[in-house]
Amino acid sequence: MKGNYQRKLAKISKLMKYILVYRPDEFGLIVDEEGFVLLKDLLKAINEEKDYSFVRLSHIMDIVNFFERDVFEIKDKKIRAIQRHFELLPVNNTPKILYTPVRPKAYSHVLKQGLIPAKYAFLPLTTDKELALRIGKRRDKEPIIIEIHAHKAIKDNINFYCLNKLLYLVKEMPSQYISGPPLEKVTKVEKTVFKTPSESLFLTPKVFYTEKINRAKRYARKKAKRRK
Repeated sequence: MKGNYQRKLAKISKLMKYILVYRPDEFGLIVDEEGFVLLKDLLKAINEEKDYSFVRLSHIMDIVNFFERDVFEIKDKKIRAIQRHFELLPVNNTPKILYTPVRPKAYSHVLKQGLIPAKYAFLPLTTDKELALRIGKRRDKEPIIIEIHAHKAIKDNINFYCLNKLLYLVKEMPSQYISGPPLEKVTKVEKTVFKTPSESLFLTPKVFYTEKINRAKRYARKKAKRRK
């Protein structure tokens, strides 16, 4: 490898170490119980940083495979630092209000049915609205930031985990602990057919199951019409 490319990798590797060894919470990255984050989320977080928009997945793979084999580990499209200086700890005390993003298309369903992670082990809640917005913009240009009434949830035995200073993680969040702007004021809220779970940041599986049944019914009606 040429010297210029190696210098680029060294620069990227330094940032990766800071993120994955010390402060995934600072970048709004959701870790699982084993300290893994999604590779694509790490790449998005790196690209958001000044002077790092050039980074591609191939850079990360070269770092892990050729330069930092003893530092990073990749498994099932996820990555972690082998030695980490953070812990995911259960907590009984949080700020009164925490924030998390949802897509406008999913907002009405979230208010009725609550939240669970669509693709992650945990749902991320943060003390910082700007960080919630940063997380949300990775999946929607204009996410809605909703409030989570954490103290009420803890009193009702919802389990919270703390990741350093900025992120709190939960397995689910029932609708009674969620508040946000009135539906009529959310201009982008619309009746939506969810094609895949990825169309929502965080949504209950009941929505997708219901839509799957509805699609099957529509298909059956069309098939019956063709037979006539």
